[in-house]
Amino acid sequence: MIKNWRIWFGAALSALALYLTLRTVDFGQVQSAMSRAAWIWFIPGAAAFFAGLYFRARRWSLLMDGTPLGITWHAMLIGYMLNMSLPLRLGEVARAWVIGQRTAVSFTRALSSIVVDRMLDLAAVLLMFAAFALVLPMPPELASAAWAGSIALVVVVVAFGVAIWQARRVETLMRAAMKRIPRLHADRWVGRFHELCDSFRAIGDRRRLAAVLANTALLWLFATLLAFFAQAAFMPPRLDQAGLVLIASNLGGAAPSAPGGLGLLQGAAKLALVGPFGIDENLAVAFIFVWSISQQLTLIALGVVGLGRVGLSLRETVGAGQKAA
Repeated sequence: MIKNWRIWFGAALSALALYLTLRTVDFGQVQSAMSRAAWIWFIPGAAAFFAGLYFRARRWSLLMDGTPLGITWHAMLIGYMLNMSLPLRLGEVARAWVIGQRTAVSFTRALSSIVVDRMLDLAAVLLMFAAFALVLPMPPELASAAWAGSIALVVVVVAFGVAIWQARRVETLMRAAMKRIPRLHADRWVGRFHELCDSFRAIGDRRRLAAVLANTALLWLFATLLAFFAQAAFMPPRLDQAGLVLIASNLGGAAPSAPGGLGLLQGAAKLALVGPFGIDENLAVAFIFVWSISQQLTLIALGVVGLGRVGLSLRETVGAGQKAA
């Protein structure tokens, strides 16, 4: 795995992002900001954190036709643990494998549901970004990016809708395109396409769609509240600032990077707070690193607990993720 070029590329990006984020920071002032922090705000922050995880697990369960919430919760946290500690986002594959091992849902169906899960999050982030672009002073480049991302999202959703509606024709086109390249294994890719279609059809029912959308709204609401409470520990909090930090960190963390989006996540969040709002960068760095790293360490601990609860070892889970990736 260490020979994979993507690992080194991601590590290099993270190192560069960390350098750019911290090069003008006064670490003495950062330490002073941490020593003055009102840590009591992390109590409601912890409540918001766990509430967000609960609604995220509920949404994923709905995407898999109602898997047991306990198993879904632990599988999700195992995946986050591996994403926080290992490269290549092996956690996404590993959590699908855990579902396949402990429920009646197949590995490929669980993996397809994760694709839908991620698309819902991307949609939420882009829509929030576009909303903020309307009300906050942003550089023209950022505002344009927000609207371009929203338009691209609409195009993707329409494309997926047409693909599901015309699934048989898409299958024919896929087989024709792969016919001359046997190593692509057309049957496997066609099977994955149908699993993905099934995952989208699973939320086609109005009640289930409403539940999925409600859980999506709630999990992002609590994620915003978590950022708000963490900000309150360091400075006067504002929901718009907390929301923009959340959006920027998710967009930054989506790029190839070291485990947990280290560097890129914090760098994007710092830009969102310092640029539009003029917050002191030392105070911003103190807040952002405590807010992000504390979540990552908690997810690692919860993932370890999850492995014990579902009766799986770290070695076999990581091995399964590497094999299927």
